[in-house]
Amino acid sequence: MTRGRYQRLLLLGLCAASAATATEVVWPTSMDRSLLRSPEDYLQPTESRRLESGAFGMVRDDGHRFHEGLDIRPAGRTKTGEPTDLVFSAMEGVVAYVNPRLNGAYGRYVVMLHPRAEVPVYTLYAHLASLQPGLKVGQTLAAGKVLGVMGHSSTSETAIPKERAHLHFEVGLMLSERFQTWYDADADNRGVPNHHGLFNGQNLIGFDPTLLLARSSADVRALLRDQPVALAITLRPKRTPDFLTRYPALLKGGDSATAAGWYVEFSWQGMPIGWTALPPGDPRLRPGLWSLYGVKDQFRPQLIQRRMLTANGKAAGDTLIRQVEILTANSR
Repeated sequence: MTRGRYQRLLLLGLCAASAATATEVVWPTSMDRSLLRSPEDYLQPTESRRLESGAFGMVRDDGHRFHEGLDIRPAGRTKTGEPTDLVFSAMEGVVAYVNPRLNGAYGRYVVMLHPRAEVPVYTLYAHLASLQPGLKVGQTLAAGKVLGVMGHSSTSETAIPKERAHLHFEVGLMLSERFQTWYDADADNRGVPNHHGLFNGQNLIGFDPTLLLARSSADVRALLRDQPVALAITLRPKRTPDFLTRYPALLKGGDSATAAGWYVEFSWQGMPIGWTALPPGDPRLRPGLWSLYGVKDQFRPQLIQRRMLTANGKAAGDTLIRQVEILTANSR
């Protein structure tokens, strides 16, 4: 998907926006949310059989690998063991991306944008067995509309057996509309085509979906702002990152029109959740494009695991470096 097409999709939803104070949220599968009492009722663990491996966070490979969503198990199966659950849009929104092919770890998947939410987050629905007939980019769908059927599609190194079929569900933010600029310049991507455009997983950063799915309505802006701040950087790009244009509700203070740089607060997983405009001469601004400004000690172990920090916990790690490079792709 191109930057221009993404902006048109966002406008489709914004043109119909209302003054709602909370966003309706539905459970994205055929499970009855009112019957769910604990994670055991809905999580699908990996081959490790550890329940937490289906949750959000550093829950894979003994805490060394990040899982950016929830894996929701099926509530029903056919006689041959295939899931029968339908997959639904969790909130009202616009279909932004449909991938019917098996060309990545997500398998068949759908991405929706939610322009009428307090912050226009995306939701992602992966490993589908099939897509709803007629589903296409640009459609506006109400919460609870069918997107497809739960499955186990994927081209990951370890195939997902039908016994572990599930919906991989994510909710989060897009880092940059200039993602392709970063992708083309990154040495690790040479010779590897970007099949998914702006909705490549490297350009998406999620937060814990249980914060959203635990309720029938939610203030998405409050959910994002309530995430604890784990570290902060100062940033002085040539141009304001398009992230702020897309998510102005995350601006916490300062005058954007005269900003010489930004104080950016990150959650432990790497989401830039708070932005403050810094005036010329602010002592927090240092030479260079960006610098690590501060780390909260209680999050240091998680930040090291997530590679937001190096192993000694004193410098920016690979994940943080990549996040900042993508955020500032429009300055290249």
